Amino acid sequence: MMKKNNYKICFVCTGNACRSPFAECVTKVFLNKEGLDNIEVYSCGTLDWGENPRDEGMCHVAKLMGYELTGVTTTMTRDLLEKADLIIVFETKHRNEITRVLDYNQWNKISLFNQLAFGENKDMEDPHMQSETVYKRIATQIKKGCEQLVQHMKMGML
Repeated sequence: MMKKNNYKICFVCTGNACRSPFAECVTKVFLNKEGLDNIEVYSCGTLDWGENPRDEGMCHVAKLMGYELTGVTTTMTRDLLEKADLIIVFETKHRNEITRVLDYNQWNKISLFNQLAFGENKDMEDPHMQSETVYKRIATQIKKGCEQLVQHMKMGML
């Protein structure tokens, strides 16, 4: 249950170029609309490939949907993961990568995006380097999921 101030949510995908930063961006907009200002949202990726621009295709689709996806990629660190109250991953392999970094007593704060948002125990496809149609489909799923997550937060279910 979310009852404390400054609750922290970390979205994690592979490169922090598409899914996790888009989820971060969208969730921040929904939280702002709901007046939930005690929740900090950030994102990172399991792949250590330095600081790179966001995925061009995802930035384009985000813009079409009315969002501005900015910033550079961030690699997950023990510190970023430990400070989170909830870690939301997009694929099971991300959970596995995180469990190599976090102590066992923190594994319970890792959840699969589709499971939390839609009750579906399945991975979300990575749109990186795919067609605009795939980017749009994934972005739409993420937006719907983030809306669900924020509603759960508003009702104190997360």
